[in-house]
Amino acid sequence: MKKLPLNDGSVFEEKDKLISLLKKILLFTAAIGGIVALIYLLYLAANAYAGTEVKFFYPRIFCDFTQVAYCSICKDAYLPEIGSSYSALSLFILAPFALIFKKDLDKIEYVFESAEWGVPNMQIMSSWRFWVAFLLFYAICFVALFFLIRRLVGKNTVEGRNIFWIFLLSAPALYAVIRGNMILTSLIFALIFLNWYRDEKAWKRELAILSLAVSGVLKLYPLFFCAFLLHDKKWFRTARMFVYFILLYLLPSLAYNGGISGYLENLFGFASGGNRLNYLENISFASLIYKVIYYPTKWLGVALPEWVGILCMALGFLVLLIFAVAAVVTDDTLKRAILSICAIALVPPVSYFYVMIFSLIPFMEYFREFEQHTVAENKQCFAFCVLLFFYPLYIISLYPLCAIALVFLGTVTCVKIFRQGEFGRYMSGLKKQFRKEEERQ
Repeated sequence: MKKLPLNDGSVFEEKDKLISLLKKILLFTAAIGGIVALIYLLYLAANAYAGTEVKFFYPRIFCDFTQVAYCSICKDAYLPEIGSSYSALSLFILAPFALIFKKDLDKIEYVFESAEWGVPNMQIMSSWRFWVAFLLFYAICFVALFFLIRRLVGKNTVEGRNIFWIFLLSAPALYAVIRGNMILTSLIFALIFLNWYRDEKAWKRELAILSLAVSGVLKLYPLFFCAFLLHDKKWFRTARMFVYFILLYLLPSLAYNGGISGYLENLFGFASGGNRLNYLENISFASLIYKVIYYPTKWLGVALPEWVGILCMALGFLVLLIFAVAAVVTDDTLKRAILSICAIALVPPVSYFYVMIFSLIPFMEYFREFEQHTVAENKQCFAFCVLLFFYPLYIISLYPLCAIALVFLGTVTCVKIFRQGEFGRYMSGLKKQFRKEEERQ
């Protein structure tokens, strides 16, 4: 690729300036949002002081955190009365924090339907013990992310710090905190994998594949990062990772009543409940195709047959297969990271916007190789960062635009990989490896 001219003053030709601009944009919008939130909280406090009852506009704020916490200390988490669809490992990780406000969790009446969780959720949040647990959990998460991001970026601590702030102020990270979702823990383990999967020390490499398994158990999507192992032809490590994944995914569930069968029943019930392909927040490829068919037929008053949804799901998995092959064969780490995030966001049947939190990974990879890219590519990168990170765009529900952008990005990356002959080179290298092994035998 054409190298950029250095120090000519253009924001799209100097990495530090471009990163600084992104940070300022996100910081400005976060500050405005923070001021609005503070004014609203003062309004609530003034009404409470005056004895006027005003309902909070979003009673399910932090509800993922409180629900997982409730399930984590409940022996019957997998029985129908509660019906938790969270992996047992997720419950184990949050259990120490749940114990901090266990008294408050014991006082509330559990509601099976998540839509009705707002009332007990607000009761829990009125306790100071909840805030200690919540803030401690996220403090640990963000400290871990800070050091992992800085290590992955390189020796430039200023750059690592700025990228961390961009991530912290991005729409996916803010949404994860507002929901109280455990997606941050999954990202932490994915970053541990990316930091050490090629390390010289064997124990660090083993820790890396174990971390990828844990990340996959927590949210499933990160398993696509196996492409990094498969590209390096680490077949045995990949196999061990899946062994770790299966053991960590199933065995811990035996600690709860209902066990493995109860957990899997709840999980499949959640995945198939309602028409999730029609959700606005679902930016999967299957959902995008389904919506293109669904809304015109709805306007015409025609009901879609069930096989349309199944066909859309099949197309989604076909995209996953194409992305997976391209990610494995490419020699470019950035392309592999881009395809990983596109697959994570576009392929799962239930793909809420906060899975875009993994977009941090290709973002870091791009800026590590900034000098190798052209001005036009830097402008495109900036546009994608604004689209994926800018919270106001998320508030006005531009999910379909995000989906279209990711389909375009993933398709262009795949075309480049196959046109440049990377598939042929990878297969040729694979044949040579097998021939050497046969000659040794």
